[in-house]
Amino acid sequence: MFELIRKNKFFICLSILLVIFTAVSTFIFPLLLQDSTSFTFTQLVILLIITLTATYFAQFLLILIKERYAATLNKNHLFTLLLQMKRMPYTALSKKQPTYLLNRIFGVVDAYYLFICGSFSESIRCVILILVSLLMCLKIHILLGLPLLMLIPINLLGYYAINKHLAVRMAKMQQTAAYTNKELLTSITHVETMKQWSQQIFKQLFEKELHAMYQTLAKTNIFAQSSSLGINMLNQVAQTGVYLFVIQRILQHTLPSTAIILVGVLLPIYFSALGGLTKINLDTTTLKTNQQFVKDEITAFLPQKDTEKVKEVQGFTLTNPKIAMDSSHTFHFDVHTTIKKGEHIHLCGPSGRGKSTLLKAICGFYPIDGLEFSCVSENNQPIQCTNLNNDRILYLAQEPTILSRTIEENITWGRKLTSDEKAYLEKTSILTPLFLHRNWTSCLKENGADLSGGEKQRIAVARALISKADILLLDEATSSLDDHSIQIIMNALKIHAKERIIIYTSHKKDDAAFCHRTLTI
Repeated sequence: MFELIRKNKFFICLSILLVIFTAVSTFIFPLLLQDSTSFTFTQLVILLIITLTATYFAQFLLILIKERYAATLNKNHLFTLLLQMKRMPYTALSKKQPTYLLNRIFGVVDAYYLFICGSFSESIRCVILILVSLLMCLKIHILLGLPLLMLIPINLLGYYAINKHLAVRMAKMQQTAAYTNKELLTSITHVETMKQWSQQIFKQLFEKELHAMYQTLAKTNIFAQSSSLGINMLNQVAQTGVYLFVIQRILQHTLPSTAIILVGVLLPIYFSALGGLTKINLDTTTLKTNQQFVKDEITAFLPQKDTEKVKEVQGFTLTNPKIAMDSSHTFHFDVHTTIKKGEHIHLCGPSGRGKSTLLKAICGFYPIDGLEFSCVSENNQPIQCTNLNNDRILYLAQEPTILSRTIEENITWGRKLTSDEKAYLEKTSILTPLFLHRNWTSCLKENGADLSGGEKQRIAVARALISKADILLLDEATSSLDDHSIQIIMNALKIHAKERIIIYTSHKKDDAAFCHRTLTI
C-alpha cells in the first residue's frame, strides 16, 4: 500500500490540496457561527459567499488536473499488467486462460483507480472532518465529545473484522464473475454459431454460470450489509443520545440555545465522515484482494530470466529434444540435426506425434531440452543461446488472429505500411485475392468474419514477410488454401525469404516439393 502511494506522489499532493479546500468549504459555516458576534448578518453572508466561491473554483481546478492525471495513470497501469500477462509462460497463460485474466485485470485497474482517486483522498478528508468536528464538539462540552471519540475505534475495529471475512467472499465473487464473463465472451465470439442457437441452448450454456455469479454477489452483499447493521445502529443511538444531551443542557441553561444549531451542523458532518471511513476500509479490502490476485496469478509466473537479445540467428541444432508439457506428459524426439540460415524444412510425421508441439517449443512456448541457437550478438560476436527474443522467431498458427481493423493495420499490428513495404507485398502477389473487392484501408470484421480461411492465412504470411524474424515456423499455415494458392505463397517464400529459416508442417505430401529437405518425427 505504501509503495502504491510512493509511486504517485504528485497525485497524492493534488488530493491533499483538494481535501483541504473541501474541508474549508465544509466548516466555514459552523466556524463563522461560533464567532457570529464579531460580524453583522450581512457580513456573515458576504464572507460565506466569497469563501465558498473561492473554494469551489479551487476544487474544480484540482479535480480537472487530478482526473486528467488519473486517465494517464489508468492507461499505464493497465498497459503494465497486460505486458506482465504477455510475459507469462505459454503453459501458465493457457492454463489460466487469457480471457479470464483480462477480466480480472480490468477489475484490478478499477480497484486501483477507486483507491487512488477516491478512497485515499476521501480518507484524508474524513480524518480532517472527524478531528475538526470532534474538537468543536469538545469545545461545546467535554461530555458531548467523549462518546463521539469512543465511536472511532469501535467503528474501525468492527469494520476491520467484517472486512477480513469479506475479503475472502470478494475474492470468490471476483473469480466467479471473471469466469462467467470469460465464458460469455468466448461463446459469442463466433456470430454464425451463436445466431443458430435456440433459447434452450442459451439457457443451458449460460443460466447456471449467471445464477452462480449473481448468487455469489447477493451472498457477499447480504454479509456486508447485515454485519454492518449493528455498528450503524450503535452510531444512530449515539447520535440520538448527543441530541438529547444538548437539549437537556439547554433546558438547564448550562448551554446556549445556539448549541443545538451548531451540533445539528456538526453531527451530520461527523457521522458522514465516520461512515466514509468504513467505505474506505471496504475499498482498501477490494484493492488488497486484487493486488493478491496479481501476485498469485500473474507475477508469480513471470520468468526470472529474460530471453536473449540477438542481432541475427545463423541456425540452430536439435539434439534429441525433450519437451515437458506437464508432470505427466513429455514428448521425446529422436532427432539430431542442424538447420542453417536459408534452409526451408518440411516437418512431417503422423498426427499426434508432436509436430505443432515441437514448433511451439522452438518458438519458446514450451520448455525444451536439446535445442541450441547459433546467433550473432548485438555487438557482432558469435554466441550460443537456448532462447531468443520474440522478434527473431515467428510462429504462424493454422487459425491466424484477425483484428477489427484495416487490412494494413492487421498486417503490421497497428502501424502504417511504408511505401516500400506495400510495393514489396504487392510484388509477392500474396494479397491479390483480398484486393479484388478491398483495399489497404478496408476494415475487417471481428475475428475476420468477412474473410475466408485462406484469406486469413494470406494476411498471416504477409505479416511474416515484413517481419524481422530470422526463423519462420508455419504450423499448417496454408491448410485453408487451394493447391494453386499454396504454390504462389510457397514460391513467394522461396524467393522473398530465401535468407531465412522456414519450417512448415502440412498434411499434403506434395508440399514437400517446396523445401530443401524433409525432417520426419
